[in-house]
Amino acid sequence: MLIGIACLAVFVVMAMLMYSRRISALLALPVMAIVMSILAGIPEKEILSDVINGGATKMHGAYTTTMFGAVLADLMNKQGIAKALIRWVAEFSGDNQFVLGLVMTLVTALLFSTLGGLGAVIMVGTIVLPALLSLSISSITAGALFLFGISLGGMFNIAGWQMYIDVLHLDPAAIINFVLPFSAIIALIVVLFLVVELKNWRNLKYLVVAALLEAAVFPMLSQRSTPQAGAGAAPAGIDPTSTMVASVVLVALTILAVARHVRKTETISALSLITPIIPLILVLFCHWDFIPAFLAGITYGVLTTWKRDSVTVLTRSIIDGIASVIPAVVLMIGIGMLITAVRNPHIAEAISPIVQKVIPTTAFPYVIVFTLAAPLALYRGPLSLWGMGSGLVALIQKSTTLSSSAIMGMLMSVGQIQGICDPTNTHNIWIATYLGTDTQTLLKKTAPYAWLATIAGLCLAVFFKFVPMN
Repeated sequence: MLIGIACLAVFVVMAMLMYSRRISALLALPVMAIVMSILAGIPEKEILSDVINGGATKMHGAYTTTMFGAVLADLMNKQGIAKALIRWVAEFSGDNQFVLGLVMTLVTALLFSTLGGLGAVIMVGTIVLPALLSLSISSITAGALFLFGISLGGMFNIAGWQMYIDVLHLDPAAIINFVLPFSAIIALIVVLFLVVELKNWRNLKYLVVAALLEAAVFPMLSQRSTPQAGAGAAPAGIDPTSTMVASVVLVALTILAVARHVRKTETISALSLITPIIPLILVLFCHWDFIPAFLAGITYGVLTTWKRDSVTVLTRSIIDGIASVIPAVVLMIGIGMLITAVRNPHIAEAISPIVQKVIPTTAFPYVIVFTLAAPLALYRGPLSLWGMGSGLVALIQKSTTLSSSAIMGMLMSVGQIQGICDPTNTHNIWIATYLGTDTQTLLKKTAPYAWLATIAGLCLAVFFKFVPMN
């Protein structure tokens, strides 16, 4: 018990240091793993070989996938695909505040299903935010909509799914079967936010239509989700038809690229606007693995926007894209070390009794406790998978009867607080600075809606029977 209390004390100390910004999560996680290993009496050889060496490569699937995703994101930036898509949508939306706000949020979500990193936020934000402000939407409302879009898109960012696969051993089908209905609920919350913030009660008709649409769509989504919600479902094989279709499309796009090269075409092809969803389609519907799907997206983006310097641009995208996610890669290395450490019997057995007493394993306490504890996802806290939560998740999985699906549902639910509201997010800081406000103001504006999304996600996990009723 004393060892368990000492290890938890390390958690608390590191949390306070991160909260006070005296140490970053990049350093805190590996330090935490090593200090806890020493306190628990893990032999030196195991610390060196298992915790440090083995832990550093444990998340290799996640950070390799993240690198390929970053290359596609950087390519979309350099080739002007994202800008072209946003400008086209802005023109299509007209001068209706509600329509522009909703459509821009959804387009932001579409882009961030592929994009990631502060560079992408700046690139998209410098187009989306002025478009929203141009129709007299307040700066705080515009910033909140942009944050909702980033978070909603992040739920479909397949590079992020690899974290759940590596940590919780879930398959992509189990993840998307929760993400689809949950994202529909969040979209409804965005509509509610717009109705309240725009203070135009004529917009209530949009909320009614959205609610009716949600009621019609939800049964189909829940029907799809329920039978595949468990963590042990066998992944489907690659659809052979998709590879044949991909080959034909590759030949056609190569001909298109040659034609563009000969004609010295510089304009963006309309075909290129679907580049962000190419990897998503291949993963969801054709059952491709993540890296081949991203390679297909990169190839599609290059060929549909081909210019005489496209080879050079692609090379720069590979270098710049990977460089942009190095902090995330280092963070994942630390997460791997921490997970490996807390799963070691020396630590797991010491902390398990404490975790078992605190973590709820039945439906009603699950919703109540994690709803109240949701703010612990802020500041890379114990409910953030991208912070201290990576270690706690491993302990919960090893020490309690909660299924991997239930843990995923909890993390994605409380993750809305972290992804949308956290004042320490670099994108929150940039948005606040760009709009001439501060992160605390954005936090106050978005927190009620993000918390509502958290409650909805936890209830959804119970609805899908991820958690037993008693």
